[in-house]
Amino acid sequence: MLYLSLNPGLCTFISSNEINGNQVVEDAGKIPVPFDLNRAFFYDKDALSQFTSLFKTLKGTQNFPQNEIALSLPPNILTYSVNENPVPDWLDTLRFGKDYSEKLKKKSYPLEKGHLTVWHDPHITDMIVRAAQNTGYTVKKITPGIVNAINSVYMIYATGDYDKFTILKWDSRFSELVVFKEDNLAGYLCFTNQGSPCVLQSSGDVDSAIPENLKQEKITEHLYDMTGPLFLYSVLEPDSDPLLPFKKFGFCEIINPWAGLDVSQSGNEILKDLSDTGLSLWTESAGFILSLIHI
Repeated sequence: MLYLSLNPGLCTFISSNEINGNQVVEDAGKIPVPFDLNRAFFYDKDALSQFTSLFKTLKGTQNFPQNEIALSLPPNILTYSVNENPVPDWLDTLRFGKDYSEKLKKKSYPLEKGHLTVWHDPHITDMIVRAAQNTGYTVKKITPGIVNAINSVYMIYATGDYDKFTILKWDSRFSELVVFKEDNLAGYLCFTNQGSPCVLQSSGDVDSAIPENLKQEKITEHLYDMTGPLFLYSVLEPDSDPLLPFKKFGFCEIINPWAGLDVSQSGNEILKDLSDTGLSLWTESAGFILSLIHI
C-alpha cells in the first residue's frame, strides 16, 4: 500500500508491504505540489489534468511501485466540529447555507465521549479518485490528516498518563491542533501560521489564544498551561529548523513516526542523517500504517 499525506505545497508518501505478518516500510519520499491546493482549485477547468500530473510525478518517484493508495487530506479542504452528540442535519444547513451544505457529505467519528464530525466536498474527493485512476492507482481510503496524526501519537506515547495533551501540526500555511482532556478529544483548532495568526476553524473546548502564544518570540512555559504535553510534527521545509523554538521546553515532544515500524534496508537509506523535524514529516502517512484507530 502507498500511504500519502497531501498538503499545500508538499505531498509525503510511505510505501509498505506485509512481510511475515508485519508491515515493512520499503520506501518513503516527498514531492512538491505545484498548484495552489484549496477548494477553489478543484473547480478550475484544468484541475483534473493538474492532479493527474501530480500522480504521474509520484509514480516516477517510487522505487517500490504500489498501485493502491491510502490518502490523508489537509484541513483547508475539510471542515471539522467536535460535539457531545451527533450533529443534526438542520445544523449543517444553518452553518454552511442551504446551497453549499447540499453539496457536502459528512462522516462522524464516534468517540468514547462525543463525536468528531468531518464535512467534505464529494466533487473534490471524486476528482482525486479519477486523477489516481488516470495514472493506474486505486484510492482505497481517504481520511483527515489529523486523524492519522492521532493514530501515531496513540501508538507511541502513553497518553492515558496525562489529564490534558495537545497534538500540533506546525505548517507554513495551515497549522492545526487537537486538544485531548481525560484522553477524550475536547477541541479542534486550525489557524494560519504567517505573520499575525488567524483562527480559521475552531470547535469544542480549545483556547483560541493558543496560536498567538505559539509565535516564536512568545513561546514560554506558560504554553504548557494551555496545551498540556505538546506532541509536534511539521510540514515546513525552510533552511532553518521550524521546530527549534520548541526544543528547549521539556513538555514539547517531536513525534518520530518511525517508532514501532519495521523499515527495510533500502528504506533506512532514505532516513539517514535526517533531523527530528525531518523525520516528523511522515507523521500523517505513518499514521495509516500504525492503524491504531482511536477515533
